Amino acid sequence: MKNHSKIDPVTLRVLGGAFDTIAKEMALHQYRMAHCTLVTESEDLGCGLFMPDGRQIAESGNSPLHCGSIGGYIRGVLKKLEGDIQEGDVIAHNNPYMGASHTPDVGIIIPIFHEDRLIGFAGSTSHWVDIGGSQPGINLDALDMWAEGIIFSGAKLYEAGKRNEQLWEFIWNNVRTPHENRGDCLAQIAACQFGKRRFLELVRRYGYETVMAAAERWMDYAEEALRLRVKAVPPGAYFAEGWLDDDGKNRGKRLRVATKVIVSEDGGLTVDLTGSASETETGFNCPFYGATCVGVYAAVRSIFLDEYTLEEPVPQNEGIFRAVRVVAPLGSMFNPRFPKGTFARLTQIQRVADNILKALAPVLPEPMRSAGTSAHIHWLSYSGFRPDTGDYWVHLEPEAGGSFGGRHGRDGSDATAVLCTNTRNVPIEHMEKMFPLRCERYELRDEPPAAGRWRSGLGIVRVNRVLAPTIVSCEGDRHFDPPWGVLGGKQGRPGSLTKIGRGGKREPWPSKFTGWRLEAGEALEIKTPVGGGYGDPYQRDPQKVLDDVLDGYISLETAKSDYGVVINPQTMQVDTKASEKLRKSFKFSKQ
Repeated sequence: MKNHSKIDPVTLRVLGGAFDTIAKEMALHQYRMAHCTLVTESEDLGCGLFMPDGRQIAESGNSPLHCGSIGGYIRGVLKKLEGDIQEGDVIAHNNPYMGASHTPDVGIIIPIFHEDRLIGFAGSTSHWVDIGGSQPGINLDALDMWAEGIIFSGAKLYEAGKRNEQLWEFIWNNVRTPHENRGDCLAQIAACQFGKRRFLELVRRYGYETVMAAAERWMDYAEEALRLRVKAVPPGAYFAEGWLDDDGKNRGKRLRVATKVIVSEDGGLTVDLTGSASETETGFNCPFYGATCVGVYAAVRSIFLDEYTLEEPVPQNEGIFRAVRVVAPLGSMFNPRFPKGTFARLTQIQRVADNILKALAPVLPEPMRSAGTSAHIHWLSYSGFRPDTGDYWVHLEPEAGGSFGGRHGRDGSDATAVLCTNTRNVPIEHMEKMFPLRCERYELRDEPPAAGRWRSGLGIVRVNRVLAPTIVSCEGDRHFDPPWGVLGGKQGRPGSLTKIGRGGKREPWPSKFTGWRLEAGEALEIKTPVGGGYGDPYQRDPQKVLDDVLDGYISLETAKSDYGVVINPQTMQVDTKASEKLRKSFKFSKQ
């Protein structure tokens, strides 16, 4: 391979752009061809190109945890197969102790050969709507990884171009949704075949040596860009902690998430999770590489390489990972011992990401600063049995529509998947057409956003009513520990789940449960958390406060009590003198 430091900038940009475009086109192929709404509507998938040793060249940018984890899948496959990789192989993998993110995320890996030499891989991951196991859809309360469903450890769906018919039949006989899973699997294979074909076209056009050298330099470029941004933070150790609701079994037993961020002079970061909760008795654990490490990488990139703060975007590839080190003691929730269950790992990772932001908030440059986010997900599964056809229906709904906290110069955004999630909502019309579910309410929460010089956004409230007996499971969190405010901003609001009976009786439900029941006519209300405020609310522009009143975000009373802004109810204009007097009296009382 030619010296990659000698690649000229124009060639690097051309080939780097081609790598990124191929990964994105792979994802477009996959979600346009898939069957499950989780892929076709929510885009819960990831695609990318990889070096022969699993290092990431480019990713599609759909869901950070999907894209970033595929390199771990490939390293797990290489270890399992001991180098038995052939042209025409199609490999399935989801072993969480061999690089996978968790058991429902099935990776499809296709090797790329050029002149009989393995030069890379095309890879895809996607959350399969059902993977078997004791409960349909979501199986949080699992004793171990085998109780969660089928485990693929480098299983060859095709070997040297020949399909393994017995394996295919075995898979579809052991999941509740064979039609959807089969369609999603075929879409993943098609996406990887497309990526393989396009990568080989680059090799034929520019030459093997040039393409591989550009891939190496593309990774170096990303690492250099991240380290340069990290150097804006003073070297040192910074700490934050938070508390998760429980593990889905031991109700009320809070789980600590301790996060120390160590900034080095060379622009490297170490994220140390020592002191966090021990591994749990349920599937509420995080595979170390596939979830914990990749979640940290995604968080660091989000903070330091946010495209809003950059003159030009920085590519997402292995270079980002090289600048970040992750520490989690074996036997902890973030590095469980084999064969602990790992079905539910996302809410923990979200809190790690939020803690990194919290720990660094006092020392980050202003454009990077933010108050606490909703940092959660209510990942819900609705399912039932169709007596007329003799099969299951399963609907997965990632209720990630929380909110960002305020950030320097900007209010937080509403109803947005934050930090390590990037899934879209499933349109109500699609859900109601496909499943015996009806959405009766889907809007921003009634409560006001967290006050600040730049306020938070709002989470959502959603009510889904079931039309038939339905099994419901959820992996959620943040029903108790509200998002944090920064620099005088107010804290946000936690989320909640409430069962609504046919007569309207309301019953609080916890954030995590497996296999609970709703009878026909009953409903579930979901409220997602509200992020924190940024800065002293009494420094907020009075015109912005008035705008929030006119837009229905806050009331006249809240404008006065939280922001010190008096608004004339007849003219709906700011009373400047009264507001100045109120704000001065507040500052005097604080002194």
